[in-house]
Amino acid sequence: MLSFIKNFFSKNESLVREPQIIPAALHTLSRDRLSHLCLIVLDTLNAAGFEAYLVGGSVRDLLLGREPKDFDVATNAKPEEIRRLFKNCRLIGRRFRLAHIYFKKDIIEVATFRKEGKEGPHQSKNREGILKRDNVYGTLEDDVWRRDFTLNALYYDVKHNHIIDHTQGLDDLKQGIIRIIGKADARYREDPVRILRAIRFAAKLGMTLEDHTAQAIAKKRHLLSSIAPSRLADESHKLFSQGNAVNTFTLLRHHEVLQYLYPLTEKALAHPTLHLATDKFILSALKNTDARIAENKPINPAFLVSVFLWYPLQIQLEKEPPSKEYPDIQLERVAQMVLSKAKKHLAFTQLVTETVLDIWLLQFNLIERKKQRIESLVSHPRFRAAYDFLCLRALIEDNLGAAADWWTRWQADNEETRHTLMAATASASKPKPRRRRRRSSRKPSEIKIEAE
Repeated sequence: MLSFIKNFFSKNESLVREPQIIPAALHTLSRDRLSHLCLIVLDTLNAAGFEAYLVGGSVRDLLLGREPKDFDVATNAKPEEIRRLFKNCRLIGRRFRLAHIYFKKDIIEVATFRKEGKEGPHQSKNREGILKRDNVYGTLEDDVWRRDFTLNALYYDVKHNHIIDHTQGLDDLKQGIIRIIGKADARYREDPVRILRAIRFAAKLGMTLEDHTAQAIAKKRHLLSSIAPSRLADESHKLFSQGNAVNTFTLLRHHEVLQYLYPLTEKALAHPTLHLATDKFILSALKNTDARIAENKPINPAFLVSVFLWYPLQIQLEKEPPSKEYPDIQLERVAQMVLSKAKKHLAFTQLVTETVLDIWLLQFNLIERKKQRIESLVSHPRFRAAYDFLCLRALIEDNLGAAADWWTRWQADNEETRHTLMAATASASKPKPRRRRRRSSRKPSEIKIEAE
C-alpha cells in the first residue's frame, strides 16, 4: 500500500506520512455541533462494530465556523450492510455506490471507504481516463487518497472526539489554500468535474488555489466536454447558488472554463459590440442573486439561465434574415433554437426551459403595457421573474427605464396610482382612426389576383 501511495503522490511527498491525530483540546468540533440525525447514523454504525466518521465539507465548514448544509459519513460498512442496519436506507448510484438514510425531508449520505483498484467490474475508466465506476472498497487509509482536496479529507471521530488528518488538510485550511490530493493532472483526468469543484470552493471560501492545483486546470479543462450534460447542469447550479456567484463567474472566466458550461455566452462576451453589455448584464444579475441568498430569499435556477443566454439570443436574432413573422413568434422560434444548442452542454429540465421561454416572451407585453393585458400579465406565474428581468435590462438599455418604472409603480398597490397609470397607458396606446377603404366598383370576377 505504501509503495502505491509514494508513486501516486511523487509530487506531494510531504503528504506521505503517518496521520496526524488532532485531540479535542486543539479543535472546535464536538458532538453537540453535529446534526442529531447524523449522530444517530454514526452511533448506530459504531454500535454495530463498524468504523464511522464525519467527513468532507461538514468537517471543513464546522472548523471554519460555518453552518454545514449536509452531513456526510464515511464507513467501512459495505452498502448492503448499511441497508441492513437502517430500514430507511436506499442505495443509489452506479458510478459511486452510496447509501442514503432518509429522515422525512432530511438525508444523511453514507459512503463506504474506497481505494484505488485494477480495471474491472467495480472500477473502470473510459478512453480519456475518466472514472466511469469507482466501487472498490478499502480502509480509511485507502479512502483518504481517493478524496479530492486536502481540506475535504479531514475525518472526525465522534467516539474519541478527535480529527484524523492524513494530508495536512488542517494546515491548508488555516492558510486558506485549496490543494488537490495527488498529481493534479491525474486527478482532473479521473474526474474533470474536480476543476469546477476547485473553483467553487475557492469562490465559496475565499481561498487561493495552490499552484499545481491551478496550473493543471489549463491542461485538463477540455475534458469537461466529456462530462454528461446532466451532471454539468447540476454542477453549474451549485456554482451559482451558494452566495458567491460573482466571484465564481470571475474565476470561471480567469481559468477559461465558462466555455464548457455556456459556450454561447463565452462568444457573446467576445462579441465586438455586445461584450460590455453582456458582461454588465450578467454581473448585475449575479450580484442580485448573491444579495438574495444573503437575505435567505429563494432563487430560481431558470432566471440565471435566461440571463446567461439573453445576449446569445440577441446575436442569433441579428443573424435572422428579414421575415414576415410577428416579432414574438420569431422570438419564440429563435429562442427554442438557442436553448436547444445550450442544452447540448447543460441538460436543463423541461421546467427550466419553459420558465426561460416565458421570461423572454413576456418582455414584449411588459414593454407594450396594453390596457387589456395588464391584469393577465400580473397574474401570470412568471410575471415577477419577467419583471425582475426587465429591470435588469433597464440597467443596460436606456430606453427600457420608463417601462420598468411603470411596473414598479403599478406594484405599489395604490389604486389611485394604478388608475393614473392605466389612464396614461390607455391614452398612449389609443389606436389612430383607420381610414375606410373604398370599395372596388368592379365585380369579383374582374379583379385580377397577382401571382405570388
